[in-house]
Amino acid sequence: MAAAVEYIQKDSPVHRLNAATKIFWALFTLACGLLFNDYRYLLGLLASVLLVAAAGRVLKNLLPAITGLSVFALILLLIQALFYDQGQVIFHLIPQTSYLPVTNYGILSGVAMAARMLSLVLSFLVLLATTRIQDMVLTMVEKFKMPYDYAFMFMTTLRFIPTFLGEVRQITDAQKARGHAVEGFNPFKKIRSYAPVTVPLVLISLNKAENMAMAMETRGYGGGRRTYFKEPKMRGADYLLTAVLLLLLVLGVTARVKGLGVM
Repeated sequence: MAAAVEYIQKDSPVHRLNAATKIFWALFTLACGLLFNDYRYLLGLLASVLLVAAAGRVLKNLLPAITGLSVFALILLLIQALFYDQGQVIFHLIPQTSYLPVTNYGILSGVAMAARMLSLVLSFLVLLATTRIQDMVLTMVEKFKMPYDYAFMFMTTLRFIPTFLGEVRQITDAQKARGHAVEGFNPFKKIRSYAPVTVPLVLISLNKAENMAMAMETRGYGGGRRTYFKEPKMRGADYLLTAVLLLLLVLGVTARVKGLGVM
């Protein structure tokens, strides 16, 4: 999962798009996911996200993340199927009883929720995998007029997620090599067993934060007007795709107002 939030260097049509276009696509996916609750619409939205990932040649890299998200999607489907009591009962989870009925609408609603979750999360992961951090920061600041401090803080957090996850693995392996047991089925013992992992991780995090603060200060962070070595520009493909997405969004809102896309 850590690799899913990192930029993957590829030469693809998606990588060549402007960061603003890809951010707008991710927001478009978010809007459509919240706009509809029909499983057919949401499965189509999920298919479109997977097609974008395939066009960006990052689908293979995202397979571990997709596998992990599928587990949560299955849990959502099961919960919705068990507690959604509308529709025709297909079977009971406990045979020959009337307990825990599973209805057809419950299953379809669970599929819709799972498809929505996968679509929204995967679109964000595709954005991170196909867009450089500095391009996103520049787009947020210059195009969306976000304060640079906020944009830098947000993107730095994303950048250090893989680093901290890697540190957790290294510290855990080091503690295991010293005979410390981390695995187990008892949740209380497992929480206590992570104390020898948490303390070194906090100290390492503080050290990294101090080094980063010194590096930012030596580079003149916040010292005056900011300039950029390279400013990405919108091309014809970016304007065309943005116009198509905007048109699809208007059509989606119109369809939703007319009652389409609702189970």
